[in-house]
This record gives sequence, C-alpha cells and structure tokens, in this order.
Amino acid sequence: MKSEGFNSHSKHIVLKHAIKHKNVSLTCKLFGISRTTFYNWYRAYQKNGIAGLQSKEPQKPQMPNKVSSSVEREILDYVAKYPLDGPKRIYYEFKSEGLDLGESGIYNVLKRHNLSQKRQRLEYSKNKTYPISVKKKKRQAIPFGDQAKSVNYPGQCVIQRIDFIGKFDGVGKIYQYSIYDVYSRLGVVKLYNKKQDIDVWYFFEHKIMYLLKTFNISIDYLLTYKTKEFLPYFVKGNMLIEVTDDLNINHRFVEYEENSVLDEMTDFNRFLVKDFYSYVENKNSVNSFSKVEREFQKFLRNYNFLTPISKGVNSGKTPIEVVLEQSNNKGLNYEELPIWILALLNQKKRVDVK
Repeated sequence: MKSEGFNSHSKHIVLKHAIKHKNVSLTCKLFGISRTTFYNWYRAYQKNGIAGLQSKEPQKPQMPNKVSSSVEREILDYVAKYPLDGPKRIYYEFKSEGLDLGESGIYNVLKRHNLSQKRQRLEYSKNKTYPISVKKKKRQAIPFGDQAKSVNYPGQCVIQRIDFIGKFDGVGKIYQYSIYDVYSRLGVVKLYNKKQDIDVWYFFEHKIMYLLKTFNISIDYLLTYKTKEFLPYFVKGNMLIEVTDDLNINHRFVEYEENSVLDEMTDFNRFLVKDFYSYVENKNSVNSFSKVEREFQKFLRNYNFLTPISKGVNSGKTPIEVVLEQSNNKGLNYEELPIWILALLNQKKRVDVK
C-alpha cells in the first residue's frame, strides 16, 4: 500500500503498532511503508498529535539552494578558517551541527564570492580571520560530564569512531569502525578494506541492535568522535536520526578536546594497535584481509569474554561479565542467551578452573 493511501486514523494505527512492538523495521515491512515515511509521521504526531497526521495541501517546494544572509555569513566564516574544505565537506560539517543546507546552495554562495576554487579560498583566508559562528543545535547536557569515573552502568555512555589503521603488506588498507562502552569496556569492531564500503548505520542496526536486545540493555548517550575525514559516514542520509530516534538515544558529535571521556576509547584503540595490529604486521601467514578479519574477531572475543579488566571499579571482571551483571538486574534469563554466548561463557569458566 502506498503511503498516500493512509488517512490520519490508519497512520495512527501504524504508529501504535511500532510503539507496542518496539520494532520500526517490522512495522514498516508489515504496512508497506518506508522508514522515512514512518519517521515523518512520527515527528508530525509528536509535534501536533492526531492533527499532525492529517493530509495537507501540497506546499510550494522549499528551495534548499537559497540561504539567508546570516547563513551566508556562517559559510564565509567557515571558509576563512578551513579554506581547504569544498562545498561537500562544508555541507557535512554544517549538517553535524544541525544545519541541513543544500550542497548546491553552499556552492552558490562560494561561487558568488569567487570562492569556488581552492586557490581562491586560500587567498581569501589569508586576509580574513573570522571566528567560526555556526549555529549549533542546543545540546543536552551529559549527566556524567567528561569524567569516565562518573559513568555508572553499561550503556550509559557509548563511544563510536572510525579510524584508518594503515596499509599492510599483502592485506591492503584497513579501516576500523569501533563502538566502545565506557563502563564495561566492551568493544565491538567492524573492519573494512575499502573506505567506500563503510556503512556505519547498517552495522549498527544489524549488530549493535541485536546485542542490545540480546543483553536487554539500552544506550543512553552515544558520543561520535568527530573527525573531518569520516564525518560523512555518520551524517549521510537520514539513518543517524532514524536509528537514534528508534532507540531513544541521546546522540552528540564530540571533538577530542571537548570531552576527556574519549580518552577511554583512545586507550582501547592503542591496545588494539599494540596487541593485534603489531602482531599482524609480523605474522606472514595473515596475508589477506579475510584472514585479518577472522584473526581480529578471535582476538576481540578473547578480550571481551576472557580478559579481566585491570583497573577501576570493575577490576578483575571481564567486559562481558560487567554487561551480564546489568542484564541480570533487568531480569535477563540466561537460558535464552544465544548458544555462541553460552559457549564463550563456559570457556571462561574452564579457564578460571585451570
């Protein structure tokens, strides 16, 4: 059924179904609508109730290529500080701060001021020193501040980032998308050998959401480590909003100097480089990307299930044990855990006995 065939009453039924079953993907599949359509209805309902679901007369299309004088000033200020960035990079940077401008609109501003070429922007930057004044969305305060010791349970603060690890002989390039829970120190990682293959939110939907459901936990705050190179992989399309809305996650882009809680994930990455990637460089038999992936997942399982935390409030426990403690408090039935998790837990018991 096409989305235009729904009236306000039927739209309301769709929303209630999703809320009841806590599964937007299932609802969209059942009623034959896209996730984008669902979230358009959901946001309209949150804002205006049933009235927001009523069909409206077609409106004149908005012109994303036109920008106000104040936004134009924002773009010029940005160019003054980052002259190497072109329209696409500026578009992603602004989008991460809550300003969803059209890329062509940004280009038109640059062209109008003779700044469409890199050499023109560099020359402009030499004579301009404007402070960046991008109007940022009002960010909700993080209750634990910037101190990891103030995080009190799994899922309260989760960090995600993308890194280029390097180029390895016989293997090629390795890009790493990592998700790290600050309290339990549990790490989930996906490796890519091509930058264009990175699909953050597909992996989040199919892996992270599965783990959240399995362990009966949720994410309160998701902090995305903000770097220019990989910013497009987080803000491209609507998946960032859809996934975080679906899971009721408070999301923030955070730069390193802004929040020292990111030190936790930096330490995790250093550990991976020191204990795994250094091993790969010196291991001649690990000579393809697929072999690196297999070895890495073994290494990560060993870290999450068998390696005790060395310091802090959870010292002596493994990351998975910390997560399961929280799950147990929420009434998790261990018998319902997947077989692969039970097998790894039994492996941990055998190691402890020895």
